Amino acid sequence: MNHISTVEQLTEALDNADPLQHAKIMKKIKIQANDLERFTTWSKECYTRNCLARTEQYELILLCWEIGAKTPIHGHGGEDCWVYQIQGTVEEMRFEGEDGLLKETNRMVLTPGKLTYMNDKMGYHSIQNISNQRAMTLHIYASPIDACKVYNDQKDCFEIKEMSYHTYKGDEVEAPVS
Repeated sequence: MNHISTVEQLTEALDNADPLQHAKIMKKIKIQANDLERFTTWSKECYTRNCLARTEQYELILLCWEIGAKTPIHGHGGEDCWVYQIQGTVEEMRFEGEDGLLKETNRMVLTPGKLTYMNDKMGYHSIQNISNQRAMTLHIYASPIDACKVYNDQKDCFEIKEMSYHTYKGDEVEAPVS
């Protein structure tokens, strides 16, 4: 398989791969926004987390970003994370440090077709939609993340946050938490 152009091809490749092959699979992704429309949800208050697939070996989530939407600074619960830019333009900011002593170490702009990688050994990151349109990013985690460290700006410290979805396989979840 040269390129992966559908969600079905991606989940099939991930289902049949050893987790050590995830990075190679991610580099083959060429999924277009129109293939993901059936999974999109939008919120004026926050970005939305839409789970497309979840197994013991990986979690595939589509994030839908309104203009200006931004994640808090966060970790990944010890898991590897790849972000594939589908639509719009987002900026990833990376940080190192601990409570009250965070320092920005890098910024990069992701445009459609770009892929980035992050894990907790590299520090923390935040992502923001900086385009003048809605944006979509596809996040692949080496194993599902049920909770992670999230920076609370008001308290100037990290807290553990339980993760949730707005939709699961296209169906709305009863009580999403942003």
